[in-house]
Amino acid sequence: MSDLPGFTLPSVFDNPKGWGPSTSQPTINYKDIPYVPFSKGDKVNRVANWFTSSDGRDQRDGRGGRGKQGRDGSQQTYGSNAASTFVYQAEEDEQSFSLVDNRGAALKKIGVRAVHGERTRGGRGGGSAGGMQRLGHAGGRGGGKFAGGSGGFRRRYGGWRDFGRDQHRRLASVKPTDEWQLMQEIEFSRMADLSFSVGDVKELGTYGKVGVYDHAYDRVTSRLERPLKAAGTVRYNVTASEDPVLAKIASTSNEVKVFATDAVVALLMASTVSFSAWDIVVNRVGDKLFLDKRDGGPVDFPPVNENATEPPPEASDKTGSINSAPMLALESRDIVRNYIKQITGKASIDLEHANPFNEGASDADKTADDNAYRYRVFDLSARADGSDDEADAPANDSGERCFMAVRTEIDGVIAAGAQKQRQLFIRALTQHDINATGAGNAFDWRAKLDTQRAAVIAIENKNNGSKLARWAFQAVLADADQIRLGFVARASPRDRTRHGILGFQSYVPTDMLAQLKLSEFKAWGIVKAIVDMCLQLDEGRYVIMRDPNRSVICLYSVPPGTFENDDAEDAPLSAPATDDADF
Repeated sequence: MSDLPGFTLPSVFDNPKGWGPSTSQPTINYKDIPYVPFSKGDKVNRVANWFTSSDGRDQRDGRGGRGKQGRDGSQQTYGSNAASTFVYQAEEDEQSFSLVDNRGAALKKIGVRAVHGERTRGGRGGGSAGGMQRLGHAGGRGGGKFAGGSGGFRRRYGGWRDFGRDQHRRLASVKPTDEWQLMQEIEFSRMADLSFSVGDVKELGTYGKVGVYDHAYDRVTSRLERPLKAAGTVRYNVTASEDPVLAKIASTSNEVKVFATDAVVALLMASTVSFSAWDIVVNRVGDKLFLDKRDGGPVDFPPVNENATEPPPEASDKTGSINSAPMLALESRDIVRNYIKQITGKASIDLEHANPFNEGASDADKTADDNAYRYRVFDLSARADGSDDEADAPANDSGERCFMAVRTEIDGVIAAGAQKQRQLFIRALTQHDINATGAGNAFDWRAKLDTQRAAVIAIENKNNGSKLARWAFQAVLADADQIRLGFVARASPRDRTRHGILGFQSYVPTDMLAQLKLSEFKAWGIVKAIVDMCLQLDEGRYVIMRDPNRSVICLYSVPPGTFENDDAEDAPLSAPATDDADF
């Protein structure tokens, strides 16, 4: 008889502290084998579940709830909390396969019946009791707002396909050519921390005639509306290099190096809150610096709803809609001039000097300038901290003091006594069509201005923040005692020629800046930085331009004859045929 094969019992390693291999057992035989630790108290019903998804998530049924396996908590599969441990990782095999089609079967539209006495899943937007509601269609009072009814979510805010898409690209105020050389770019973020305290201001005199405010317009309301009349006079807007008073100062004074108008300086002060494109022409003549505007450019035309979430559509020519951005800016310019003349046209007061732009013109001349000006000199010399003395003001980088002469405007006066007159800075906000694109979700002024004035002003601060900031800084530069903002609306949304005066709102200039959350010191810091940068340029012509779609200010070097032969047809905004006057 042959010997029977022997059988030797293997060594058993006990693990008294838990299940699984003992710590004293050699691990060479179990190397690279995945192991999921568990406790002896765990209830194991299944060793493996081949129907569990590879990502470890619970399977759900077609109705959006948990399936049978998810609802039965007792059917827990061993290792289900770490399913990714046993997932097969494909490395090279997947490269030989390509996706053919991953589309599922089209879902049928399902009718949902609303149960009487209960709300459907749509909540307030559900259908009425006992009715049928088709998925994807509106029902009730809330459904039309979000589910595709007229004026619904897709039309108002755009659908999911529009997410991340550039909804509005603004046009440049002037298109750079190949002859332009980019010298520097300044991001708005770099100008956020600038600050400067301007020194003493010197008065150079007042020029022209100023109108006296008619207090009858204090009683104008939306119910007592007054029609806006066309002014029969002219208000000039001459650039700094063509101003005879500033030219005389430049030829006689060695201290004043910078010359500008209040509109240009205010545009620089409010540059960080601007959205539309603008440009400023910089003329470096000898040691003098002229900050000029371009005739027919953005400085002459106040934008409408520039800061709105959806601004008015822009057009590159004059054939655009009456509610396009260029046409609204032209309409706003005309409204402001007519409004100033109408509320200050009963009487006028002669100032210290005659109007510098009416040399040789008679009082009956209809082309004579009907504006009043105040010339002031600001000290932009850098000072040591805590120093207020003019003698302690150190020179700039070139070793000279820096003064800037600015021509400001006086729109009206209020007689406050025999010795004192309060100077006014008057502008007007406009409303064209609240249902048009770019209206900025504004209220109807005729219905809400008297009852919800605060809400109307809050919306205007949001939609026209840049324009209001420019006007507030202009009033500060002119040292005006009060800002008068009129509310003027179209008589008919489709007629841009007839308007009505609905009311006004008055501000102290510094209070208006505080309401707009702007700082005069930071605004002067921006002006100081740009002036110092321009004073270091060589003699020639340059352009400071706000990029239309980036928060950047660009400085270009341009040929000497740039803009000199441009006419009104080349301007991006509709401009009058004259060069110096805007009717």
